[in-house]
Amino acid sequence: MGMIKLAIRNIFRNKRRSFLTALSLSVAGFVIVALHGYMTGVLNTSKEMMIKLDTGHVLITTQDYFERRTFLPQDEYIENTYEIEKTLNESKYVDFYTLRIKAGGMLFTRTGATKNVMLMGIDPEKERRAFHIEKENIIEGVYDLSRGCIVGKELAKTLNLKSGDTLILVSRSVAGGISAIKIPVAAVANMGYTVFEKSLVLLSTPDARRLLKTQSGAHEILVFLKGEKYIDRFLKSISLPGGIVANPYTFTLGTFAFFFRFADIFYGMIYIVITLLAAFAIVNTMTVAVFERMREIGTLKSIGMTDSEIFKLFGIEGTLLGASGGLAGSILGFFINMVLRVRGLSFEEMIKTFDFPFPYVVRPTTNLLIIILAFAIVTVVSFATSVIPALQAKRLTPQEALRQV
Repeated sequence: MGMIKLAIRNIFRNKRRSFLTALSLSVAGFVIVALHGYMTGVLNTSKEMMIKLDTGHVLITTQDYFERRTFLPQDEYIENTYEIEKTLNESKYVDFYTLRIKAGGMLFTRTGATKNVMLMGIDPEKERRAFHIEKENIIEGVYDLSRGCIVGKELAKTLNLKSGDTLILVSRSVAGGISAIKIPVAAVANMGYTVFEKSLVLLSTPDARRLLKTQSGAHEILVFLKGEKYIDRFLKSISLPGGIVANPYTFTLGTFAFFFRFADIFYGMIYIVITLLAAFAIVNTMTVAVFERMREIGTLKSIGMTDSEIFKLFGIEGTLLGASGGLAGSILGFFINMVLRVRGLSFEEMIKTFDFPFPYVVRPTTNLLIIILAFAIVTVVSFATSVIPALQAKRLTPQEALRQV
């Protein structure tokens, strides 16, 4: 206990040095926690976006539709979804599911402007936890598909569209003929995804079926499970009609799934490197701070303090500085990640010119275990580096230590 009191007294004896040392250590702790939250947030937000907007955990389609999904074959749709929906409703692994109708088409405005667009018919109630546009993302109009369609803001900007304007949508019906409907613009919205901003026209399921001239059915059924860990068990548990297939999102995404796996490894390597750099910064800070005290070691030796007591004293000081700085920096990083998780980090201006599946808003993750990890790294490295001069001073006499600068 006496050694701890002496260590605390030494820390406060030179407040400026102790403060700057603790501040440097807190920066290291902050970087470890904040960077982990940001990097995992990027990966999780991107993957969550692709799952919600495109695939679900499991995507159910016809076999022919899945093989030509990129080309949106209108004629390849599930005509009767009743049996499949019954199976999904009875499955203990399913959280919720949603039916979507997809088609390519042409958009015509009253001014004569035209554009190739992607048409998607949804049920807003079933999409509340998947493709749901929040009120704050509605730029003008109302999110009510019973009043008309919703277009992305970039598409609206290109064609000079406003809520209330009337469009003509032209596409192929499921029978192969040309079909068209006239529909007003209910809202212009920020879709949160570049490709959708530029080309998506969102319709209600009845309007989409009216355009494609079908009374029922859907092209895709996106199944959202209670957790990714249930994907394999769910796929083994269901029985689907002939010609209907269920594929996990990792298979459906193809190249993008590989990107997520590679990015996870790549970001993990970057995080390890950054953590090592933070540890190196701690070593550098503590070594400089302690080596400045070689004269003090000589003084302590000259008044009779043993090498073991000096080792304990410097070890306790380094541990206390590391613990206080590491804890403060880690908590600050965690708090900032919490705030940014709620507010989000917007990268819209940076990425809206790229058709890459990256969300406009990234929300860092928060993990209490990372606070513990950062605290442990900073504390342990601080202790290890603070006792190095004491170990080296064992070889020196008090007179030799006093001559050290």
